[in-house]
Amino acid sequence: MKNIASLFRPLFLWLCILFPLQAEVQVIKNNIVPNRIRSMIVVLSADWVGQIPPSGRVNGPESLTTLYPGQKVALALIAEGPERDKLLNGLNLHLRFSSPTKGVSEQHDLKPAAIRPIKAEGADIAILMLKAGGIAQQDQAYLEKATSLVTFAVFLPEWTAPIVNQAEEVHIAVTISGIPLVTTIEPVSIKVRPAADWLNDPSPSREEIGKYMTRYHEDLSPGRLLSLLKAVASYDDIIKVPPVCCFFVIAYKENLAARNTAIDLFPSLDQKTQNVLLLILQMGGQDVSSLFPMLPVGPVASLKTVDTQEDPRNLPHFKGPVEPESVRKVGIIMDQCWAGWMATGDRSYLRALVGLLEGAEDFPAFQSWTNTRGGVNGLTAQVASGLAYQIAGWSLGSFQRTDPHVADWLLFWENDPAFPALLRNEIASLPNNPAFRRK
Repeated sequence: MKNIASLFRPLFLWLCILFPLQAEVQVIKNNIVPNRIRSMIVVLSADWVGQIPPSGRVNGPESLTTLYPGQKVALALIAEGPERDKLLNGLNLHLRFSSPTKGVSEQHDLKPAAIRPIKAEGADIAILMLKAGGIAQQDQAYLEKATSLVTFAVFLPEWTAPIVNQAEEVHIAVTISGIPLVTTIEPVSIKVRPAADWLNDPSPSREEIGKYMTRYHEDLSPGRLLSLLKAVASYDDIIKVPPVCCFFVIAYKENLAARNTAIDLFPSLDQKTQNVLLLILQMGGQDVSSLFPMLPVGPVASLKTVDTQEDPRNLPHFKGPVEPESVRKVGIIMDQCWAGWMATGDRSYLRALVGLLEGAEDFPAFQSWTNTRGGVNGLTAQVASGLAYQIAGWSLGSFQRTDPHVADWLLFWENDPAFPALLRNEIASLPNNPAFRRK
């Protein structure tokens, strides 16, 4: 999947790093493009509109290149130019879906469910760097406007991908009405793949697995999730890594389609994948006893002793006496909370991590403890809270740079008057706060 923002990579983002800011702002002001609607339609997850902040600029979604059976989609038109939003007033969309299995389905007079300005690729990083360097507020405003080069009009058709037993192509034809500007939209063809088809793909390497599990991916296909689990199961040690295990536990707990697909395909899976699947289902509190007859006696006995995983959003907030073991585990629990975010894109996981920045006032106690090489006897609630604050800042800053959804929510909360002022200030400090720099 490819992030839509990569289609709009302006040269000035590189110039921001190489040349003085004032000269660059002048380049931005003179960078005029004509008002138009692009001749392409973008297929994206139907959940995208509900997962982004309710207002403001956002990063572009991942464009879908493959659908899974029963998947709902959204479609986006792209408007550009200084008065691009006016082009979308009164816009209607006429859609025609056709596939060998489902036949033809048409929808008329579809209006946008959302209209949102989209950031260019690299915009978050450029502005974070410039904010850390002390960019003036007026220049920041110019940059923010200039890094939103397009606007998406997102439509939610009442259509689902056909239920198929083998891969097939769906064709989508689009016609625009309701606006004076005449634009011909190119038709789109997109493949629908059943889950079993994904299991035939080459198994990813350790490095590829690790690279994939570094951010949230929108509307993960049940087939892709199962093929990823199969790859993880082939390495005996990877599933033992807490955030990896937690990722699959939460993904299969929250995604009913993925869970049903995995159970349906259970008899066709190899023994290692079966064992790991049952483990993570059991940890997610799912009743898997109906699958026990398919397993040897040994694994079944082990599974019956597996405890349900606790919700990682219950992050520790230290008060009073603290146990050293609870402090040692704080990083693991944070990693599991990030795994929940990557599995679902549910902002409550991100909000829980941001909440740890409330420990800012305790950070000096942690610094003093480390500088004096304090041991267990000096381990107070303040020290533990300061440690959690530092780790949370490290990880939030890292995800802010690599996960577009994280960057969008942090920016929204930073500018939301209803958000706690202390946390707003801490979010704003992420790029240059010395407490969050890894040594």
